[in-house]
Amino acid sequence: MQNSQNSQPAQQTYDDDEISLIELWQILVRRKMWILLTFTACVLAGIAYILLAPARYEVEVHVDKPFPSDLAALNLGRTESTGLAPLPPEQVFGYFTRRLLSTEAKQRFFHEVLLPAQPEDVRENASTQDLYEFMTEKTVTVKKPDPKGRDLYSLRIEARSSELAAQGAQAFLDLVAEDAANKLIADLRNEIDLTTRNTQRSLEEQRRVAAENRADRVVQLSEALQVAQSVGIRDPQITSARPPSGDALSPFMDGSQLYARGTRSLSAELEVLKERESDDPFLFGLRETEAKLRLLQEINPDPKTFRMFNIDGEIVAPEKPFKPKKRLVLALAAVLGVMGGVMLAFVAEFVTKAKLNGARA
Repeated sequence: MQNSQNSQPAQQTYDDDEISLIELWQILVRRKMWILLTFTACVLAGIAYILLAPARYEVEVHVDKPFPSDLAALNLGRTESTGLAPLPPEQVFGYFTRRLLSTEAKQRFFHEVLLPAQPEDVRENASTQDLYEFMTEKTVTVKKPDPKGRDLYSLRIEARSSELAAQGAQAFLDLVAEDAANKLIADLRNEIDLTTRNTQRSLEEQRRVAAENRADRVVQLSEALQVAQSVGIRDPQITSARPPSGDALSPFMDGSQLYARGTRSLSAELEVLKERESDDPFLFGLRETEAKLRLLQEINPDPKTFRMFNIDGEIVAPEKPFKPKKRLVLALAAVLGVMGGVMLAFVAEFVTKAKLNGARA
């Protein structure tokens, strides 16, 4: 009997500390105005943010390598005749993508396009470094191809208007293509210049060797003529009735017994060699080398005659801003309003009960 009486206060204390769902609902009903006011305030704040926050527009462009037909003018003259290999689209596009991912491209875009387009008050109140950091983080974003998706590079431009976003995307691609094309043209001209100089050196060397060979032949014939005159051989020691064998003819060819040709033959050839003005007609492959040199000198790559990349689709100005996201802002404002109102209701109930308990004490 005594144990039963002792257990009743403990059970009573436990019941007093326990809060049922019905009591929680009753608290929310009593404090519904707090919840409603908090919800309304959060929703109004969300609407105010939507109306006051500056709209932001974005344009995303995907770029791919050029088609072989886009490089026809660039590869003009790059054949086996000139010793220059045609440029594949992958090599040309590599120049473009390296420039696309470079910091120099963003710096040039910032100084030539983005900064002049900013309002005067923005340029005066914000430092150039802050604007550039904002641009590199928000305004311009370049992504490499997704290994699991299409093999395309993507460019994303963000601006305060749809026209500026589209113009910015086109301007950035144009600047990158211009710089990449200039670099490519510089490398190609260096290659052409090097090949041209090597061809010219080869041509000059051929002519120099031919002139030296002719001078050597003049010396050989002069000495043979002296010998022939000394021994009194006037005509060649070869008759049509008895042609020499191959072994017998070799001394006449290698010059060891040139005197046997006789003074008439030696004098005639010597006179011709001394009067010869050019050895070009006697040089094997000379005309092909001259043709190669002319073709190399005619190659003049122009960056305006080929494309560095292709755009997948068109650059279109967006009709709607992507920021602020109205539905998301309103949804977050409503959720925060409900949660904040419920928390405020419980806090108000706790404060009220604390005051009543203090008054009773």
